[in-house]
Amino acid sequence: MPSESAQPFEISETDRVTVYGAKNFPEVAGLLPDSAFLAEDDGRFPADVVLLFVGSAADLAHDLATAAAAVEPGGSLWVCYPTAEIDGGAPDLNRDTVASLVETNDWEPVGDAVLNSQWSAVHGRPAGK
Repeated sequence: MPSESAQPFEISETDRVTVYGAKNFPEVAGLLPDSAFLAEDDGRFPADVVLLFVGSAADLAHDLATAAAAVEPGGSLWVCYPTAEIDGGAPDLNRDTVASLVETNDWEPVGDAVLNSQWSAVHGRPAGK
């Protein structure tokens, strides 16, 4: 059975999970499934489920293509963003802005989730799939 933290991401025991950006946000460690591979910046690590943690719209615009390229056919992408203040700055991301950026990169937002009191996520799949 997947860990409780994996539930919002719809991760099964057999899914390969790659995570981008989590090293920048140590507070999200409890949200990650035990089997997750923490990717280095700009690497491509193919997975069934890719989690991308971003702190700003600029981070998302910069990192989305790398994370999306790591999603294997039939897989999915979760873009995780802060819904609360981080490091004293107000977040410039919300469900609508994340979904819009995901769409402009040929992905279809198919859902969203509240991960905890500080983080939410938009779930995407390749457009037309």
